[in-house]
Amino acid sequence: MSWGYWRRAGAVLFLLTTLILAGCAQPLPSDEPVTITFACPASEQERYQALVLKFNEEYPHITVELDDTDTEEADVFITSSFELSDLLEENAILSMAPFIEQDSSFDPSDFYPGTVELLTQDGKMWAVPAGVDLIVLYYSKDLFDASGVPYPEPGWTWDNFLNAALALRDPGAEVFGYGPMNEFIESMIFIYQHGGRILDDMQSPTRWTFDDPLTIEALEWYAALIHEHNVAPTQDQIYALGSSIESGVYLGQVAMWTGWLSERGGGTGNVEDRWPGEWKMRWGLISLPRDAQAGTLAWVLGYAISAETAHPEACWQWIAFLSQQSRASFGMVPPRKSIAESAAYEQLVGAEAAAVARQSMESAMLISPALVEFGDLGVYGRAINAIMEGSATPQEAMTRAQQQVTQEGP
Repeated sequence: MSWGYWRRAGAVLFLLTTLILAGCAQPLPSDEPVTITFACPASEQERYQALVLKFNEEYPHITVELDDTDTEEADVFITSSFELSDLLEENAILSMAPFIEQDSSFDPSDFYPGTVELLTQDGKMWAVPAGVDLIVLYYSKDLFDASGVPYPEPGWTWDNFLNAALALRDPGAEVFGYGPMNEFIESMIFIYQHGGRILDDMQSPTRWTFDDPLTIEALEWYAALIHEHNVAPTQDQIYALGSSIESGVYLGQVAMWTGWLSERGGGTGNVEDRWPGEWKMRWGLISLPRDAQAGTLAWVLGYAISAETAHPEACWQWIAFLSQQSRASFGMVPPRKSIAESAAYEQLVGAEAAAVARQSMESAMLISPALVEFGDLGVYGRAINAIMEGSATPQEAMTRAQQQVTQEGP
């Protein structure tokens, strides 16, 4: 996220605080007046301020101050699974284990499978899941209506998707049926939907599998969207759209595009640099089309407690409260199943978005830090670029990539 993640030191204080909590010397909750700081981006200040007011109805003795600038001093902050190892190495955060043991109302089993595990190391949870963001497919209802193409329906397939993209393609008006936003991520999703893989194990990889036959088949299908069917633009055609797929969407020249759930509507989500303005067209969203299996990629944010805080119990009360609020998930999927499946969440985001979020979570592949820590993903990225540019076939590019990682090792 644009406001960054934070680093903290304080090993001695970390150890002392953990020992005190483990010994139950300070029961939960405490009613002594305290003030804690919570680091969150400026774009979320209004949302969280409303939650602070609601929190104070239950915990009037805890004052929560929102902080979007001095994040290094915050008592509670937001991080991701990719930052966890560094934070633990620096002894920067407290384990959630002692708090959970004392709080019978907190149910870790209510979280979607895998979300807690990504924020867990050495058998301890170090952050409470705050939100799950995942890739979905957006579409312009205006362009669908103009072409007389029915809107996508849940459970649609690669064939359904391609047929719609072909019907929407209008070379004379320079309208493309599909605009790939991130070929690196999208190609990976389609590979796994087809039954292929780039690693032998996504969670605990031991070797690359770039030349898996199903991987190459999936990439052949994906590349054909550009080079055979031209329902997706070539690089030269992207420049003609205004240098980006985003420009093509704004100009009404891209009918379908992928994106994160949190960025729906354009400049109202967490990636405002990519969508500086709101989408003006009538738009809809749907889960990604499926092949042999459904699937999308997702990642997790979590709430963590600084090892330097003087009020760990109050921090826990704030986090436990936030984990029960549908409005506290940054436009992402609430990580608690009970919240994501609630009428309150559907009322907040709309029936369409709620249905897509729920369905996508059923087949979401959570991005493990092991995926990026195992080796140089640049090898895969360069292979995908060669395929998309047309300078190599999927067979050639992926065989070459496999040879390279085999020679160099992970």
